[in-house]
Amino acid sequence: MFKVRISSEALHKIMRHVSRPYEQIGLLIGEVNGGTVIVRDAVRGEGSAGNSHSTISPESMARVAHAILTGKINGRIVGWYHSHVGCGVFMSNVDVQTQLVLQQFSQYVISLVIDSRTGELAAFTYNQPLGVVQLPIEFI
Repeated sequence: MFKVRISSEALHKIMRHVSRPYEQIGLLIGEVNGGTVIVRDAVRGEGSAGNSHSTISPESMARVAHAILTGKINGRIVGWYHSHVGCGVFMSNVDVQTQLVLQQFSQYVISLVIDSRTGELAAFTYNQPLGVVQLPIEFI
């Protein structure tokens, strides 16, 4: 497995975003260095959100991809984050399916799940044959 390092700036952006009353979602921007995913920034997802779901619109994904390609965002997509409102940090079946889609592009893609009521957070990946694996996080 690999490690996760999250900058204080990225964490602050994420926590501010997920403080809303509905589930929120966004993308994690950074790099992979020596088997460590380093999260340096976060981009909030624009799409729909409700009590138990959130989605990023294709247009929002396209804007982020364009910003990366043109250098307006420094780094690459290294994962995604989303909130669970008061129900803990875990990977639901839908979360696992989303993770598997993103891991088609790189094995070094993480899911950061935040309980917006308690502030608890955890990073996950999916590993065959182990299934969902929680990853250690270091804050930098």
